[in-house]
Amino acid sequence: MEKTVVQFIVENILLFLPLGITGIVVTIILFFMSKQENIPETEDLNSDFKTIFNFRLNIYVLVYLFIWIMIIIIGLSSNFIIPTIIGGIIAAIPLILMMLIELLTKNSKV
Repeated sequence: MEKTVVQFIVENILLFLPLGITGIVVTIILFFMSKQENIPETEDLNSDFKTIFNFRLNIYVLVYLFIWIMIIIIGLSSNFIIPTIIGGIIAAIPLILMMLIELLTKNSKV
């Protein structure tokens, strides 16, 4: 049995080398063989918002808020209080920014 992941890859290099080369070649082929379509796109931004209890909320903010609350609950219930608080503050930065961007763009006119 191998002791480390690096030792496993080195011992099986003949397996991983063709897989890696094939992935790189396919990526390059798809990059150069693709064509750009000039179809005008219109974005329907109303589908991202739902009204709950007379509040119009973005679905992505709701999903992120749910995940953030679950991280806090799981972390606090497993007695990792300090890491949970620090991780919760770091994880709240995108949530705060999404709400702030929503408020700032609501008042701007295009």
